[in-house]
Amino acid sequence: MTQFRWRLFWTLSILMVLMLMAVLAMASGQTGASSALLSSSIHTDLDPQVETLPAAAPTAVAFADTRANSQSSPVALVGTVKLWHSWTGKDDDALAAIVERFHQTSPNIQVETEFVEYGELAGAYTVAVKNGGGPDLILAPNWWIRELAASKVLLPIENQINAQERAQFIPASLDNLVWGGILYGLPTDYELVALYFNRRLLDETDLPSTAEDLIQMAEESPSQGAGIYASFYHLAWGIAAFGGTLFEEDGRVVLEQSEGTAEFLSWLQRADSTPGIFVSLDYGMLMDRFKKEEYALFIDGPWSIGELRQRFGDDLGVSTLPAGHSGPARPWLSADGVFLNPAATSKQQDLALTFARYLTNVESASTLARIAGRLPAHKDAGLNGDALLAGFAEQAVSAVSQPHYPELDEVWGYANDMITQVLRGSRTPDEAVLEASTLINEANGK
Repeated sequence: MTQFRWRLFWTLSILMVLMLMAVLAMASGQTGASSALLSSSIHTDLDPQVETLPAAAPTAVAFADTRANSQSSPVALVGTVKLWHSWTGKDDDALAAIVERFHQTSPNIQVETEFVEYGELAGAYTVAVKNGGGPDLILAPNWWIRELAASKVLLPIENQINAQERAQFIPASLDNLVWGGILYGLPTDYELVALYFNRRLLDETDLPSTAEDLIQMAEESPSQGAGIYASFYHLAWGIAAFGGTLFEEDGRVVLEQSEGTAEFLSWLQRADSTPGIFVSLDYGMLMDRFKKEEYALFIDGPWSIGELRQRFGDDLGVSTLPAGHSGPARPWLSADGVFLNPAATSKQQDLALTFARYLTNVESASTLARIAGRLPAHKDAGLNGDALLAGFAEQAVSAVSQPHYPELDEVWGYANDMITQVLRGSRTPDEAVLEASTLINEANGK
């Protein structure tokens, strides 16, 4: 072999070896990369310690954000809520306006309202819930709570309503929906008695601030006297103002255990003997004489606003009741409220509570005052510039919740007899109080 051929042979051999090595190297690299990729795809979901992408990679960050948002964002409620009520006239108009506005703000929740006659509502609701049905919500007065709660057809909401929510309502209105220490509903509106006055006979700056002032004003001018309905409900304000107490916590009546009740009855007896002041169980007569302007003051509730406003127009006013020697007048406040069905599913209860909160918020409460002329339970509700509603709202500041004791059923008759006996002079105030307390407790087995 010539030298030239020898060199050519070795050159070609070396080139072939180098090419073979390059091919092998490339094949080895691809296999390693494939193995690494396969290993990555297998272990990423199983081993949290394996990092296949930088921590700041867009895909990883987006995935983490999606998880966080799905856990923190509330799930939108969607569904239909059924409400039973017995509201008519302007009350129903206000309810319709509230529901319409709710649909605008919460289009995913539909509210269906159904009217049921007042006398049939409690019974129909109880039967329906007992059978596992019924509406999700019911509008009802406070005095149904005792029987409905005892029948287990009201959902307790004690743990769902926090302190901030409770603080939105007039305290006595919320307390009025508590039975057995448990909150069962949210208040929509309330009633209580206050002091109507006729501006044609009495200037607003001369209103009586105390019970003694009321008698003194009538003594000086009988036209500045008052009409006082002698029912126990209308007079409960004075028992508290003079330091009396009706119930102990166990439902026992303790009117006789302090001098306050007897002292208030003595004041009532003196008022009745004062020219210009009429104390009577004849409500119609008292209303008629007030409308005829025989006296300037009349103790009554907001149910009379329409009739009296028609008679007096802007000359009619409402103010707080006079205080007693033990403090301000504390009339009983009774509320209406919205209650939930315990037989409904948890989802329906969530939907129902959402609407119950809306039905009692400041906007809805203002609507109730504007359209229906009701006293809204929400503290910050607008009263549509109605001075009469404002007067009752001022009285509500010192009001107390009407008791829910079952023993109250026996109080009405005996307490009214107590008042009548004192006014007629057949019993002294102390004797009448002792007799009434004894008879009520005996009737209640106390």
